[in-house]
Amino acid sequence: MAKMKAPSGSKKITKAWLEFMLAEYESKERPGTSVSVADFSVKQGIPPGEGFNSELVLVDITAELSSGPGDAQEKTYHLAAKFLHVDPIAAELNRRFQSHIKELRMYAEVVHELNAFLAAGVPEESQICIPKMIYGKENGSEYVLVMENIKAAGYMTNDKRKGLDVDHVKRSVEEIAKVHAVSYAYNKSHNFLEKFPCYQFKAKYLNIIPAFLKFSLKNCVACLNTVKGKEELAQKVGKAHPILSKKFHALFDDFGNECLCHGDFWNCNIMFKYQQHDDGQEQTLEGIKLIDWGNSSWHNPMIDLQYLLHTSTTLELRKTHIDDILQKYHTVFTSLTTKLGAPLPHYSYSAFREDWERTAIYGFILGNITIQGTLSTTYSTTKSQGPSILDHGALTPIRLVVNSIKTGMAKLIGPIILGKFVGIMLKPIQREILSGTNEVLNARLLDVLCEADEKGLFDE
Repeated sequence: MAKMKAPSGSKKITKAWLEFMLAEYESKERPGTSVSVADFSVKQGIPPGEGFNSELVLVDITAELSSGPGDAQEKTYHLAAKFLHVDPIAAELNRRFQSHIKELRMYAEVVHELNAFLAAGVPEESQICIPKMIYGKENGSEYVLVMENIKAAGYMTNDKRKGLDVDHVKRSVEEIAKVHAVSYAYNKSHNFLEKFPCYQFKAKYLNIIPAFLKFSLKNCVACLNTVKGKEELAQKVGKAHPILSKKFHALFDDFGNECLCHGDFWNCNIMFKYQQHDDGQEQTLEGIKLIDWGNSSWHNPMIDLQYLLHTSTTLELRKTHIDDILQKYHTVFTSLTTKLGAPLPHYSYSAFREDWERTAIYGFILGNITIQGTLSTTYSTTKSQGPSILDHGALTPIRLVVNSIKTGMAKLIGPIILGKFVGIMLKPIQREILSGTNEVLNARLLDVLCEADEKGLFDE
């Protein structure tokens, strides 16, 4: 089958490319299958601004498949396609951190490898659940990842403003515990990073955190200043940046590299499917799939647990159910690693809880930053962007020059430029916090601040 250049974005998707891509996919099961696309539509997969690492579009296709004379059949496809972000700065940062490569390899190789290992060791255990990959290509100049659109199969995300309830949290930690346990056990006999070196955690991944922390803490002080009786805590948080930075980096100095972690494990990267009962009222959680693996790396599993609990649950839930949730994770993780021949004999639940408390600093810092970025309604990147004058065909040369300048800027970006960029992004959130109009944002932010203070995270 002749090769075809992948489109660079949603506007470049053509009928010819769809036919080529689907023929390659279908020929894996029925060699020689040809595909003739009768109709297709392309629409944005997420609201403007929510795709920080990539452009996500949904593609619906009606096609006719044929693998020989008299063997034609009609088939409908509901797909999700990811391309590098159209903004040159975002695309360059994406390349710098290899997010696109890591996500493509997760779908193309890693999960298949881990599931094969799991099936061989514990055949009765359900597989790691991610959307099915249809097509992928990455060669430096081209990148596209096409998956099944699981929304069309009934999967949906939970409302991020409400947060996950206890049943959804338990199901989520059960699934991530499986990923952690299988990769941990696999590594004992196969050396995961030797086969998949792009998942090696690198210190440069942390370089972006100090800038976000500095400005997010200013917003935290603004939040506390809107609450009567929190003046003392506001002063403490205002002086906490060097303390938190020191604790955060010390944590990573002795964090341990143990398993494959998702890295962005929060509410909107977990999709659930429900079974509707006959009465039309009740529904049962039936399935779960984990999406968006671009931030995955080989690290300590606590980064996923801390991130999930501090970005996607309320303080009330954590106080009421934290022990049940952590018990669920610990049971699944230790049971599955034992079944796979890699037991952790000295990792009792009490030792696990010590790890949880020790890594609370990670939960607060990432939770604080992510809550501001995801719950704000004035976050600059979520504003819809209309068509640019540079999109006009006659101005293509100018657009190319502008894009090359942006790309050059991204390659030179350093702590000072990054700090100014982050400050510009987070300033509108501070105004929203001070206005008091976003009650959910202010309440969740206040919760993580009070919780962190109770744990002594702002103290020397």
